[in-house]
Amino acid sequence: MLKLNRTTEYGLIALTYIRSKPNGELTSAREVADHFDLPFEILAKTLQRLKDQGVISSTYGTRGGYVLSRDLATLDLAEFLKMMEGPVSVVACQTPGAVAEDCGYKGSCNIHKMMGTLNDRFYDFLHRISVEEITRSPLPPVRESVAFQGGEP
Repeated sequence: MLKLNRTTEYGLIALTYIRSKPNGELTSAREVADHFDLPFEILAKTLQRLKDQGVISSTYGTRGGYVLSRDLATLDLAEFLKMMEGPVSVVACQTPGAVAEDCGYKGSCNIHKMMGTLNDRFYDFLHRISVEEITRSPLPPVRESVAFQGGEP
């Protein structure tokens, strides 16, 4: 099962909250943590990562906090996941930088090529979803170009 890690979830929660503030009003890590009952230390590290990646910027001091510094419409979900979790793939052998030794089936795998195709399609899908779409409240309806193509998911 593909699953986002908590850091990624916390990052999306924080970005949704930060972008909901009027006129670039600053948001503190404590405010977000308290509002959503998130662990402060993990959230603070998550916000630092987002700051280091240029998604948000910070102002220090007692009235300090975070604001968006990047247009979230220009940040796609594939890039965001890589920024928060590192390389993401459907199977280990398709992770960028993977070597044949990482796979217990090397030499006998009959689905390697198909998994590569699946991984490419997965990334194409993620590239078509912006973080702006995800952090919009409420979420917009699924666009036809992003909707699942096929039978039951």
